[in-house]
Amino acid sequence: MRRHAGALLLLLQFGNSWALDWDLALELEGRSFYELQPAQHSGSVAATVELFQRWNRRREILVAELFLREDADDGSRSHGDVRELYYHHIAREAELRIGARRVFWGVTESRHLVDIINQTDLVEDIDGEAKLGQPMFNPTFINDWGSFDFFFMPYARARTFPGANGLPQLPFPVAVAEAQYESSRQQTHLDGALRWRSSIGSADIGISFFHGTAREPLLLPCLRRGSGFEGTEDGPNCDPESAIPDPGPLPEQVIALLQALGLAPTNDEIEQQILDAIVLVPRYELIDQLALDAQYIIGALALKLEARLRRQFGHWNLATVSGFEYTYGDVAGSGIDVGLLAEYLYEERGTLLGSRFDDDWFAGMRLGFNDIAGTQILAGGILEADGRNRLFSVEASRRLGNNWRLALEARIFSAIPEDDPLAFFADQDHLRLELTRYF
Repeated sequence: MRRHAGALLLLLQFGNSWALDWDLALELEGRSFYELQPAQHSGSVAATVELFQRWNRRREILVAELFLREDADDGSRSHGDVRELYYHHIAREAELRIGARRVFWGVTESRHLVDIINQTDLVEDIDGEAKLGQPMFNPTFINDWGSFDFFFMPYARARTFPGANGLPQLPFPVAVAEAQYESSRQQTHLDGALRWRSSIGSADIGISFFHGTAREPLLLPCLRRGSGFEGTEDGPNCDPESAIPDPGPLPEQVIALLQALGLAPTNDEIEQQILDAIVLVPRYELIDQLALDAQYIIGALALKLEARLRRQFGHWNLATVSGFEYTYGDVAGSGIDVGLLAEYLYEERGTLLGSRFDDDWFAGMRLGFNDIAGTQILAGGILEADGRNRLFSVEASRRLGNNWRLALEARIFSAIPEDDPLAFFADQDHLRLELTRYF
């Protein structure tokens, strides 16, 4: 982390030397996984520095944002990232951005189906909102029909995962360094995307197409490199069944006798050795994705839709999120705005982390207090159609004076049966408290 801190100080010094506009935020974070036995608590510090430089009548812009975090327990969560570092040129009917950027697409609350440009920084939060910077060449053309964005991305970022001591934890460790790619060029495959967006009356519409490396990897159960099982000296063995020893021509009675005498491992010992050697290997496939996001506003009602068709393994599968948000303004003269949200989530084919969205309902409430402190609360839950596998979350924040901000997050997993693919989350309810100082 020293090199990241040094880079941050160098960037601030550069900003002062060149009279750049800059902002600095320092964050103190505490997390509590109170359901674990024993309960586990951890702390971390983070810093974000943003720099801006404008010239040529504000037609040329340089933007930079550097992020770094130091976590007391999880080495994988102690990391730095160039969230953004790009040059932006503005012309009459066109714009050009070159460098690392974060680009957000989508309108729904519970899941951002169409958002695919940036990789998720999963060690920051499991909600998928934190993103890694994506290198790109991004020209934009604007006319009466709307805007057309083209994205050429020469390098695909790999997803971050909690380390051996990190939380929340997957059922097995993730071998990030052993990641596999369908493309022979691996992370340097040239990905491309196109998006058209426009406003037609009260409707905002976006249509996009993406071809390239999937941002969400498959997690293959494999036997780790060097675990002593066949085929693992030069890489993970992703065919665990091949590790089961062949008993050979010996009769079962002889094998049982050798095991009883301690001269051969028992079946339970062999099974435990295999379980101890299992790691999850990320595999990034090449995909095609055609997507639509739309929002239609009628007074206080916003109708929302995200839908995508994704081609993977030679097959197309459909996923959608549809719903609404209705806002009651200044309820009973209190100055408080109350937004009610409801969405339905569907996916034909889920993944280990995405399977909770295959046939689910989301309901939530957004409270805006419209006070000087900017107090906001968002609470909601995702419930499977059969009543199993419920996920609840609460996010609240407010300013403390002019330079401080306090935020609280809660993630609660409920009613997850033991045979559910996400059963490993059942005892990982947690609270996150964040105090930020702005300079």
